[in-house]
Amino acid sequence: MLAALVKGFDREDILGLVDYYKIQVTKLGVDIRLGQEVNRSVVEEVKPDILIIAAGGLHSIPDIPGIDRRNVVTSKVLHRRLKCFLRFFGPRVLRWLTKFWMPIGKRVVIIGGNIQGCQTAEFLVKRGRRVTIVDTAKEIGNGLLEAFIKLHLLNWFDKKGVAMLPGVKYEEITNKGLTVTTKDGKKQTIEVDTIVTALPLQPNTELIKSLEGIVPEVYNIGDCKELNLTVDAIADGARIARAI
Repeated sequence: MLAALVKGFDREDILGLVDYYKIQVTKLGVDIRLGQEVNRSVVEEVKPDILIIAAGGLHSIPDIPGIDRRNVVTSKVLHRRLKCFLRFFGPRVLRWLTKFWMPIGKRVVIIGGNIQGCQTAEFLVKRGRRVTIVDTAKEIGNGLLEAFIKLHLLNWFDKKGVAMLPGVKYEEITNKGLTVTTKDGKKQTIEVDTIVTALPLQPNTELIKSLEGIVPEVYNIGDCKELNLTVDAIADGARIARAI
């Protein structure tokens, strides 16, 4: 749902995909238990022969002086807020409402130039924000599936006035914005209203470690195993299901 909210509904029908799988697992009589945290005691109670874990990834928070300032919105905080709003509004309605109000200022710097940062930037630009993308990597747009999509999006950023600064070193976050050292060795402060972190997730291995030794077969799939795209997580699940 969160992915659909940010990406939109034109290029990828994520909502349709979710509805499809809901219908299929219901038809197949799968026992679905929502709103329940899975831990060691729950698994010991169920006593499964095989355990497949799809716990997702953990948010990456960069270690920058000032990262806890009020003008910073981390991906973790942003996701929590959006999930809260999604309790009352569907993703289509909420995406429409973001055109009128968001808890993000007019001038934004996005820390992270991979697919996550680029999609966040596109979302914000379409809502009237002036965006700057910064990354320690040598180029912006890593992780975008096809060269054509990457080229098209980066050209669109150029037309919309999105500043892109690869190869930077993060120095400090102040009330004025983000101070970086550019790849040319120049220190500069990007003055903005809001700083948003949009870095790749880190594999979530905590649950797997806590369940070691209580189930004969354990498989981890999706982002808790290796960070990848939705299609890769689905393929991973299908491969494991066929193997068992």
